[in-house]
Amino acid sequence: MKAMLQLAREQRGFTLAELLVVIAILGLMLAGLVSVQMQGQDTYLIGSRRVEAQQNGRVALELMVRELRSAQSVTAIPSATNMTFVDENGATIQYQLSGAVINRTTGGVTTPLIGGVQTLALTYFSAYDGSTNTGTTTGVAGSVTLVRLQLVTGTEQSVAAYSAANQHATVEMLVRLRNM
Repeated sequence: MKAMLQLAREQRGFTLAELLVVIAILGLMLAGLVSVQMQGQDTYLIGSRRVEAQQNGRVALELMVRELRSAQSVTAIPSATNMTFVDENGATIQYQLSGAVINRTTGGVTTPLIGGVQTLALTYFSAYDGSTNTGTTTGVAGSVTLVRLQLVTGTEQSVAAYSAANQHATVEMLVRLRNM
């Protein structure tokens, strides 16, 4: 029993200074880990917003191009953000930018195509020379043979303009109307 009491007395704990040093080292390590985790999260958000902007623009442009290529006639071009045409089945289709949303109207039913649109620019050509990338623009719906679609999209969620997560994608396509 005497040996146990002597052993208990000889055990020493940590001094306050030693504990403070360990806490400071652990605090620095934790701060570094939190910093790395936050940078990883920011990188993920930037990447996912960039992908969202690119996919929105690509999908919307592909649908618009597919329908425009098969158009039988362009019936109205009231502005650079609004176009009405008749497709191969005789249905009237209208694309119109309203705020930050491109709407597709057919058969009297308006459907939002994509949101997060920064700009939509439709340029109408009656003649176009692909070797020089120049053409004759027109404002007459019946003489349109080629349309340039320029679309700048962002994310559908609002993000501060100064934020790195404020991503944009620009997509552009020239569409020759095949059935004209």
